[in-house]
Amino acid sequence: MNTLIEAKRIGVEYDGEYVLRGVSVGIEKGDFISILGPNGSGKTTLIRALLGLVGVREGTVRFLDRPVTDYRPRELARRVSFLPQNPPVTLPFLVRDIVMMGRFPYLGRFEIEREKDVAAAEHAMDIMGVKKLAGRHLTELSGGEVKRVFIAQAVAQESDILFLDEPTASLDISYQVGIFEMLETFNAKMGKTVVLVTHDINHAARYARRILLLKEGKVVHEGSAEEVVQGEELSRVFDIRITVERDRHGKPFVIA
Repeated sequence: MNTLIEAKRIGVEYDGEYVLRGVSVGIEKGDFISILGPNGSGKTTLIRALLGLVGVREGTVRFLDRPVTDYRPRELARRVSFLPQNPPVTLPFLVRDIVMMGRFPYLGRFEIEREKDVAAAEHAMDIMGVKKLAGRHLTELSGGEVKRVFIAQAVAQESDILFLDEPTASLDISYQVGIFEMLETFNAKMGKTVVLVTHDINHAARYARRILLLKEGKVVHEGSAEEVVQGEELSRVFDIRITVERDRHGKPFVIA
């Protein structure tokens, strides 16, 4: 296996309180990882620590066998894309401009977009089904369309790893399934490594190759959906009675 990111026993502290402690995780090339856990379990903090966006008080985070903090932002952005939970939806830009921002890591100061940058942005919009929205302002779009636009920006960035924090939060079921299907395509057919935070256990079980289950800042279980999505374990972590059944594909799904 080809390890891209490795965290060893990391701890992150806010205002004197640990929100992560003793967390170790390795991200391999080609992974599709879903991070699950109750509110406040440290999911968002974990991906931000893996990206070097928050400092670790204990342990180490290495990207391609170098400390992640050794990378300059532009250098890291050529390798990793990140879609935060609440992207700035009030930006006064057209959709095509938002997607083109994914090309900034490849442009020098004051350099204008080249033909290959325009082509990458057009391709990303086409993949995400937002090309027809290219001339519209971001503020005119629905929540699902906005998420697709920002994922298109990440695709235009042409990085090998996509980090996403709650990419389907507050979206209707059709957008949720559409985005997970697209992420599965990125992973299986385009060779992208996908790491995402989600509250949806069923989507995680259906699409992810590996699941990290967090509680109170610690990884309590890691493995395949079949290994992690177990009624007794989930009931303990989420503090609610959970039953696990199987869907027509043989994947586990939960009933609370």
